[in-house]
Amino acid sequence: MSTEQQTVAEKPSAKRIRRTAEEAQRLILDAAEKRLAEQGPEGIRLQDIARDVGISHPAILHHFESRDGLVRALISRATAQLRDKLFSTIPDITGEEQDTHSLELIESAFEALSDRGTARLLSWLLLTNSERTKPVNPSAELLQDVSERLHSQRVRFSEEKETPAPDHEDTVFMVMLTAYAAVGEAIMGRDFYQAAGLAADAETAHRFRGWLAALLERHAIEPYKQTGKQGEDHTDGKKA
Repeated sequence: MSTEQQTVAEKPSAKRIRRTAEEAQRLILDAAEKRLAEQGPEGIRLQDIARDVGISHPAILHHFESRDGLVRALISRATAQLRDKLFSTIPDITGEEQDTHSLELIESAFEALSDRGTARLLSWLLLTNSERTKPVNPSAELLQDVSERLHSQRVRFSEEKETPAPDHEDTVFMVMLTAYAAVGEAIMGRDFYQAAGLAADAETAHRFRGWLAALLERHAIEPYKQTGKQGEDHTDGKKA
């Protein structure tokens, strides 16, 4: 046997990495999400994602059946993660550190919808108006769920402070305003910042999100901080 033949014969074969179905799906979704955030919807190409993960193109089809299936799974995961994050934060917005929690709420929405590219993908799917992609949009259910959870907290807060309960539609509009802002930033944020004479960078985005959080905080909470002041003689601080 020649030296060359011996070298080929002794060369170890590449080890196949065994993964569970859940782990493989997670890695594929992670790679797809990374490309979505960096390149937008056009970056979700199965062959490129397969190469990123180190698997074959058919392996992705095995787990998600098609590109549309991968897109649906990607949006569903992002929506579920956003719901969990928002629901864990909403109960704290009427607490002692509501300013911090309100900003966390806004940052969570913008991070999921804008920074990770989910809003761009949803917008692209809705604009294509394809029958096969219509079931992909879970945003309506999420908006309703978040609105109901937030409104129940506002009602509870008003009851504790013995002030009039907020209007349900008012809470819905607050949630819609946040969603509109996050989607708008995702699609045209840089252009809008530049058009307004601002730097199109992360610092400007952070300041805007903080401003929006403070605006919504004042609207949502301030009217119910008047407890003890109704019927009070403000000249001497005694009840009328």
